Amino acid sequence: MESKILGVSNMVRKEVKKKFILESTKNASFIRKIVKDIITVYKQESDGEFYLPDELNYEESYYTLPNSKIELELILHPTDEVDDFKLNANFYRKDDVIVVKIVYNPEKKTQIIYGLIGELNEIIAHELRHQFQRDTEMYDFPDEDEDDEELEGLEYYSQEHEIDAQVEGFKRMKKVTKRPFEELVRNWFRTHQDIHQMNPEDTKTVIDMIMTKYRNS
Repeated sequence: MESKILGVSNMVRKEVKKKFILESTKNASFIRKIVKDIITVYKQESDGEFYLPDELNYEESYYTLPNSKIELELILHPTDEVDDFKLNANFYRKDDVIVVKIVYNPEKKTQIIYGLIGELNEIIAHELRHQFQRDTEMYDFPDEDEDDEELEGLEYYSQEHEIDAQVEGFKRMKKVTKRPFEELVRNWFRTHQDIHQMNPEDTKTVIDMIMTKYRNS
């Protein structure tokens, strides 16, 4: 009797593992598609706001997965005030919209594409994780998107749902760039101080939280 139960238990674990691998593969393909479309528009256009996938004349107005859909607003802003590029994004929970803003130096538009692809993979995986968190009720979120925006620095980046999304984003970036996870995390917080606006002590606190979550994931 015990061996039969053990056999069933092993079968269940295998099925769960297969489902997890399948879902991970679908999500990776989903992210690749979105990043590819962003780069396509980035190469074709120089400035403005673009709505994807509509901009590329697809039949559907949303990117779709079996249990979710997403629309993306891309903002391109060329300026000589940055050395290469700066990238930021937000997920608007009530509308299923990700807004991605790329501020870039037009004289280096072609040279920065490789670095841009790496960061886009991280940021899209990050924002899609927020959608997953909402759909699975992993965390309690404020009723309004604006409530999150009132938080800054350590208070914002140390939130459980933000740490979780950071881990997912950097895991995706690690897979794409083939670079160590911790190196990617430390490099991001070093080069994006203007975004996270934290002092070295607070930055260390958040990095330690991310690394702990990653090691336990």
